[in-house]
Amino acid sequence: MKITAEADRPRRADAKESRATLLQAARELVAERGMEALTVVAVAQRAGLNRSTAYQHFRSREDLIDAVRTEFGREVRRIFSEPRQVGEQIDFFVHYFRDHPDIARMWMFRMLSDHDETAARGWGDYVKALERLAASARSQDGIDAEMLGVIGMTSALVWSLMARNRSETEEEARAQSERFARELKRLFLHGALRPEAWPELAKELER
Repeated sequence: MKITAEADRPRRADAKESRATLLQAARELVAERGMEALTVVAVAQRAGLNRSTAYQHFRSREDLIDAVRTEFGREVRRIFSEPRQVGEQIDFFVHYFRDHPDIARMWMFRMLSDHDETAARGWGDYVKALERLAASARSQDGIDAEMLGVIGMTSALVWSLMARNRSETEEEARAQSERFARELKRLFLHGALRPEAWPELAKELER
């Protein structure tokens, strides 16, 4: 029994490694071409593995998409749950989505397709944070936190993909993203927040 267990251990490790390799290949395809590019065969080719190995992990395209969505959902919930001030949150998402086009494309796919509970929990955390902000004395009255979240998130997602097409170098993309983040902060400061309650953010925008 001990010999069998030891013999199974390398096989389990190999299977885990090949699955991770396939999922990484899937992320690369999503980043380059979107979710429509995901097929078991395409992912196997990108990963440098044969089709039979890929089909052992994902029996169909639907299985593959579900696995990718689950992985993305966990990552999205993790990044949404980290507490940040408004200006920091805007900077983080603008640059994060620009640097992770796979996440940006997947999130857009999720918003435009069927409900995905794993990612939705991350969205719920984000909206709750905005609700707490809207209920504070530092914000304007009557804010619709969910719609404010949609405005901020969708604009950051769309920009993240536009930035890559509009820029020839990484430095140029980052500089343009900083311009975008600055104007998004200005919209929040003068549309949703009370500027006098956010002196640091107001001072940053004056520079």
